[in-house]
Amino acid sequence: MSIPTLLDSQNLYGSVEALGQQCQHAWEDCQKINLPDAYSHVNKILMTGMGGSGLGARIIESVYGDEIKSPLIRLNEYHLPGWVDRQTLVICSSFSGTTEETVANLNEAQQRGCPWLAIASGGELIELAKKFNRPYYQINPRFNPSKQPRMAVGYLVVSQLVLAAKIGLFRFSAGDLTSIKTTLEQVLKTNNRQVATAQNEAKQLAVKLKDRVVIFVAARHLIGSAHTIKNQMNENAKNFSAIFDLPELNHHLMEGLAHPAANAQNLFFVLLDSPLYEPRIRQRLKITETVIRKNQVDSYTLMAQGESEIAQAFGVIQFGSLVNFYLSQLYELDPSPIPWVDYFKVQLGQSLGQWK
Repeated sequence: MSIPTLLDSQNLYGSVEALGQQCQHAWEDCQKINLPDAYSHVNKILMTGMGGSGLGARIIESVYGDEIKSPLIRLNEYHLPGWVDRQTLVICSSFSGTTEETVANLNEAQQRGCPWLAIASGGELIELAKKFNRPYYQINPRFNPSKQPRMAVGYLVVSQLVLAAKIGLFRFSAGDLTSIKTTLEQVLKTNNRQVATAQNEAKQLAVKLKDRVVIFVAARHLIGSAHTIKNQMNENAKNFSAIFDLPELNHHLMEGLAHPAANAQNLFFVLLDSPLYEPRIRQRLKITETVIRKNQVDSYTLMAQGESEIAQAFGVIQFGSLVNFYLSQLYELDPSPIPWVDYFKVQLGQSLGQWK
């Protein structure tokens, strides 16, 4: 089955293709940001953000969890936990800068005297950072032509990686950036829209996923990536999807495959594998796939590319973004508009952001 490009009014494919350029741009810009010395002496880090703007925290948590010496918590709601205090660095991320939950987080952080910084393309977050003389990264989304937050992964994730590394949370170097970009180039080379379906793994997977409920399974450093492509599948392809992680799912999910009987026709599992998983996790993944198939449910195992965990995380995101774009075209849908998210915001009286 060929996959024509039918609808792409805001050049969302251009944002997919420019992920590596986003990463480079964010790296260069964030090198220029100076953080106060006090930010290196906190004992807790809270990363806040909603939807696409909250993906960086998930990726950092899954890739660098073994290295981070201070507690790192992500927050996806209105109010800061009670333990947040003057020794907690609060990183507030909102592509638009107007997300009401994240603005509320920032205001609470200011009221509690927390050190904080903002990441946004403009809006209230940047205005408040300037008002209170706090550090900020103002995204110039030159390489996100669609202007969709979920497609600004390079900007939102790499900025948090660089800034978190500046305070000594973990190490993120120019070599890591090069590894990421090399992996992204490899994925694009074999899966871009000029490559025919017969030689294009991303297009082939999109065909398999059409009209199915997609369940992603991931472990360790790929959990944040799975969450990212799940979000993009919801918004770009308008397709229902969910995520479960190993080893947790082995303690409950497998017993839920039998019913309803329609599971065999409706569900499709995408399992994310990696040679960097520990042997016991890879064994669990293989047995999990066997259990899925014994329940007459289809599955597909995707092997992550890249030499490092962070490179593999980005490589999976690149591949998943391509799959989701192709899936939107199979549905004959324009991937950029998100009418129900916009409807919901209008009903709440929220801003749709400067890019609408």
